[in-house]
Amino acid sequence: MRIARTVAATLAMASVAVLVTSCAAPPAMKRGSVLPFVEDDYARALGEARARKLPIFADAWAPW
Repeated sequence: MRIARTVAATLAMASVAVLVTSCAAPPAMKRGSVLPFVEDDYARALGEARARKLPIFADAWAPW
């Protein structure tokens, strides 16, 4: 019975810790750390990606 109480108390404290950390404000972003987007210029995006040896991320959506 004592082990069950200890386990229950430990789980309760862990749950509270998870809730507290998940509700905290996200860390402030450093200036310049935002992902830059190239809009409506595939050739430019491809050129920059090749020059920096990075993959391209394409974001697409539709209004329906």
